[in-house]
Amino acid sequence: MCAMTKRRRDEDGERRLSDEASYVCGSCGEDIVVPLDPSAGEHQQYVEDCPVCCSPNEVFVDYEDDGSARVSSRPE
Repeated sequence: MCAMTKRRRDEDGERRLSDEASYVCGSCGEDIVVPLDPSAGEHQQYVEDCPVCCSPNEVFVDYEDDGSARVSSRPE
């Protein structure tokens, strides 16, 4: 499953990235929201347990040239 973050405008009208995105747990089908941290690199990979069913998911975050992030996951 994959999701893209969207740019949004802050209070000053400047464009900035969303600080969170979501993926669908491959085990239970729940939509899981995860925080984004662009300072961790443009290609990230980590394992996170689903907060609903506790199954581990391998999460992938890839930042695009325009600054948006693509988040995907697969059951571990």
